[in-house]
Amino acid sequence: MITKSGCNIVRISELPWEEPIRFGNEKHRTKTYWHDAANDLTLSLVDQPAHAVEALHVQAGTHVTAVLKGSALVDGLTLNPLDVILGPGNSLHGSLEYPDGCQLFSCFQGSADHTEAQTRSDEKHYRLIQSEQMAWDAKAGSALHMKTLVNGDAGRLTLTAMRLSAGFTVPVGSRPHMQAALVVAGTAVIDGETLGAWDFIYMAAGVPHGPIRFPAGATLLMVAILTT
Repeated sequence: MITKSGCNIVRISELPWEEPIRFGNEKHRTKTYWHDAANDLTLSLVDQPAHAVEALHVQAGTHVTAVLKGSALVDGLTLNPLDVILGPGNSLHGSLEYPDGCQLFSCFQGSADHTEAQTRSDEKHYRLIQSEQMAWDAKAGSALHMKTLVNGDAGRLTLTAMRLSAGFTVPVGSRPHMQAALVVAGTAVIDGETLGAWDFIYMAAGVPHGPIRFPAGATLLMVAILTT
């Protein structure tokens, strides 16, 4: 990890795979980008192998998980890149199937300890969010397009998809809350450092950052814990 212009930069190639964990019939592995201790928020890449199945389970923490590559099958619905699984704390969800394998961006607030369940409830507190059904909102003279994927359904945790046109620059600034960005596609440049697909940026609350340039354009997933 390096820090440039107030941005903490984490390259996916420099992160080790952590010990595989078995949930269901296959093991999955993870790379942790960042743990925000103040917000008890862990941001990570999850790699699910082909034919993996996460059984019906419950966790105390809240998770917002976006598909990056491949697909996930939940309740007969296929989730594709930029689609999201939202699981509030202490809510049953599953099973989740990954017939061809899948890589996911996990935003987990609170305890991630799993407890498998045998009985399914008729009430569904989790949500499946299909991003293609949501319109892009044009900003900055159509140089920036945004989709708010999660806002208000996971406490103060929000997730936004952004598409930035070639040449777009985020100016120097700061936010009253933490903010993090995963580069899904394209490149970002911060003080001479070029970030590619699945590289990560963390910006602490109240710390000036930037500028961040996107010379060839990019797609980002932005995470924030909003202030109360």
